[in-house]
Amino acid sequence: MAESHGAENNNAAEVTQKRPRMQDAFQQEERETLRKYEKMEDRVRKILTSSCEKITHLFFMKDMPGHLAYLRDRITTLNSKLAFDPIRVGLFGSSGAGKSTLLNAILHKRFFLPVSGTRACTSCQVQISTCRSKQYKANIFLLSNEEWMDEVRSLFTLLEMEREDGENDSDVEHAVRVLRAVYGEGAENRNYEDLTKAKPAITIPSSRVITLTTTEAEALSQELDPYIRNQEGLEVEDATFCNEKMRLWPLIKYVQVTLPASDFVPEGVIFVDIPGMGDSNKKRDEMWKESIQECTSIWVVADVERVFGASTHENMLKEAITACMVGKCSDITFVVTKMDKINVDEYLRNHPSAPEDLRTRDAILETKQDLKTKKTRAIRDRMQKRLPSDTEVLQKSDLVFTVSAKEYWNPTVLTEEETEISRLRDQIRKLYLNMKRNQLQEHMQEILVIFSLVDVYHAVQLSPGPTPQQDGLNTFVSTKIQELKRMAQSIFDLMDLPLIKGVKSAKSSYKKKIEKIFAIGEKSKGFHRTLKAVCRRNGVYVSRVFHRVDINNCLAEPIYAEIDIMFANIFRKQRLTRTSLQAAINEFSTEVKARFMTFAKDTNMNESKLKFLTQETNIIMRALEREILLKKKTIYESLELSIQSTLTPYYKEADKISGKDTYKQLKSMLTQSIELEVRQAMFEKAKEKMMSQFQDLTEQMTTKLSKDFLDMLSVIFSQCDTPVSTLPVLQEECQEILDLLKNL
Repeated sequence: MAESHGAENNNAAEVTQKRPRMQDAFQQEERETLRKYEKMEDRVRKILTSSCEKITHLFFMKDMPGHLAYLRDRITTLNSKLAFDPIRVGLFGSSGAGKSTLLNAILHKRFFLPVSGTRACTSCQVQISTCRSKQYKANIFLLSNEEWMDEVRSLFTLLEMEREDGENDSDVEHAVRVLRAVYGEGAENRNYEDLTKAKPAITIPSSRVITLTTTEAEALSQELDPYIRNQEGLEVEDATFCNEKMRLWPLIKYVQVTLPASDFVPEGVIFVDIPGMGDSNKKRDEMWKESIQECTSIWVVADVERVFGASTHENMLKEAITACMVGKCSDITFVVTKMDKINVDEYLRNHPSAPEDLRTRDAILETKQDLKTKKTRAIRDRMQKRLPSDTEVLQKSDLVFTVSAKEYWNPTVLTEEETEISRLRDQIRKLYLNMKRNQLQEHMQEILVIFSLVDVYHAVQLSPGPTPQQDGLNTFVSTKIQELKRMAQSIFDLMDLPLIKGVKSAKSSYKKKIEKIFAIGEKSKGFHRTLKAVCRRNGVYVSRVFHRVDINNCLAEPIYAEIDIMFANIFRKQRLTRTSLQAAINEFSTEVKARFMTFAKDTNMNESKLKFLTQETNIIMRALEREILLKKKTIYESLELSIQSTLTPYYKEADKISGKDTYKQLKSMLTQSIELEVRQAMFEKAKEKMMSQFQDLTEQMTTKLSKDFLDMLSVIFSQCDTPVSTLPVLQEECQEILDLLKNL
C-alpha cells in the first residue's frame, strides 16, 4: 500500500501552485451572478421561515376546515424539501482511465483519491461534494447482511463449478480473495451454510456505516485510502493478511465524501466516480445503473492510448445517451485523459509531413485538436442515431475535452489553460448557475402560491356574498383533461409502428445475437461459470473476465434501435413538435389559464383569486412533468424487463445444471428456450408491455390532474369562516418575493 504517498506530496503540490481565492477561480460576471443568487436564496429562506411562523398557529385548530388543510399541506411540502437539488456529475470510465486523477485535479487535491499509473485504483462508487463545514468527512456504507449473503451464495456457485472442472480464472480468484478477506484463510473451502453462521474475521459495525472525520484533507485521504483503494492487485494469499480496514472492501456499497467549501468547485455539485461497466455484486450493479440515471451531466473518461477502437467506453457512451433519453441527464462530455503521453517520435511516424524539429508541446496540441475533431464527429454520429438532431446536447460546441492532470500539477510543456482542467471547471460552473437560477425561480413561484392563497382567504371575508358557482369551471377543466388524455394517447400511438418494426428486426436477428454471446464460450475457458452466473442473476452478470453479459438487453437491442428517435421526440423538452407530449401539456395549461382569466373577468373575481389560480396551475403542471420524468424510465426499461420476465423460469432451470459439459447444456437449454418463446410471441409481449406502460402514464396523468384541479377549485370557491384576525397579512413578503423574481 502507498498510503503515505498522498500525505508526502500534497503539501508540496499546494505550495508550488498557490490556491486561488474565489475571485480568481470564478470569472467576474459569474462571481457576481453567484453572489446574487446566494443572497436571494438566503433572503427567500428567511421570508419563508418568518411567514410560516405567522401561519402555523392555525394548524392546531380543532376541526380544521378543508381550505386550511390545503394551505398546511402546501407549506409542509415546501418546508420538507430542499430548495435546490444538487448537480450530479458522473465520471464514467473503464479501469485505469484516470477518473480519480482527473477528479483530484478538478478538486485541486492532488492525491486525495488513490491513484496509480498502471491499474484501477477506486474499488467502489465514491461521491464527493463540498459544504460549509470546516471538516473533511466520509461516510462508508456497507452492504446489508442480506445483500452480503446473496453475494456469498454467488461466489460459492463459482467455486463449486471450479471444483468440478478444475479450471481457474480471475473470477474464481476474486471469489477466493473476497471470502478470505471477510472470513479468513481457508474460507473458500467451507460451504455456504457454514458461512451463514460463521463469525467474520473482521469487525463489521452493526449500523453498516463507518464515519471518518478530520480537519485536514491529507488526514482524511490517508484514513479513507484502505477502504476505497482497489485491492484486486493483491495476490490471493495476501488477502488474509491485510489490515482490517483493507479487508472490508468486499462489503463496501458506496462512499460519500464531504469537503469544506472550495474555491474551485461550487457547493451543490456532487461528483460521482462510477467504476467501469457495472459490478458483479448485485446491489452495487443496481446502484451503478441508478447513479447513471440520476446524473445531471455525464463525463465519459478514456485514456488517450485507448480513445479509438475500445469497446468499453463506446458502451459507456451508449449508457450516457440512454441516460439523456430516460434519466435526468442533459449534458454529455467526452474527456480524453493523459495527453502528456503523446510522444514526438511516434507522432512524426504517424504524420510524415510534420517538421522533424517539431516540439513536444506542438505535437500534443496538434494531437489534441485532431482528437477533438475526429471524436466529436464520431460522438455526434452516435447521438444522432438515437436522439433528435436538434437535441440540446448535440448543439454543444465542446463535446470533447483533452486533459492532462500531470501537466496541471507539474507544468513542463503545457500551460494550465492548455491542460483544460480549468475549462472543465468552467463547464461545471455554467451548469451549476443555470440550474441554481431555475430552481430558485421555481422555489419563489411556489412561495408566491402560498401568499396568494392567504390573500384569497382575506378576499373571501372582505367580499362577502354569494359564492360563484364552480360547476362551469369544473366542467371546462374536466373536458380539457379528457382532451389532453386523447392527445397523449394519439402521441403514444406513434410508438406502435417503430415497435412493430423493432419486433420484426428482433425476430430476424436474435439467433445471431445469442450466438455472439455463446461464441465467447467456444474460445474462452471458464465462460460456462460466467454463463451460470448470468442465469442465476436472471440474464445479466458482470464478469471480471468477460465484462458485462446481458442477454435480456441483447435481445431487446433491435427494438430499441427502431424506437429510440420516436421515444426521444415524444419526451423532448426543447424545440417541441406536434409529436411531443410537452407540447400537448403546454397547450392544455395555456387554455386552462386563459379560461380562468375569462371567468374572472365575467364574474368580477377578486384579483388575488385569479393570481392564485394561475400560479397554482403552473405548480400543478411542473409536478406533472416531474412524474412523467420518473415514469418514462419505467416505460423505456419495460422492453428488456418483459423479456427478462419471460425467460426467468428458464434462467432458474439453467442455474440447476452442473457436471460434465455444463457449457453445452446451458447453451442448448437457453437456445431452445429463447427460440420457443420467440415463437410464442416474446417480442410481441414486450411490445404490448411497453404500450400498456404508455397507457398507464395516460391514466396517471388524467387522475393526477383531475384531483389537483378539483382540490384547487374547491379551495378557491370555499367559504372561509376563519376569523380574519387570525389570518396573517403577507403583502409585504409577497411583494419582496415578486421583486426578487423580477431581478432573477
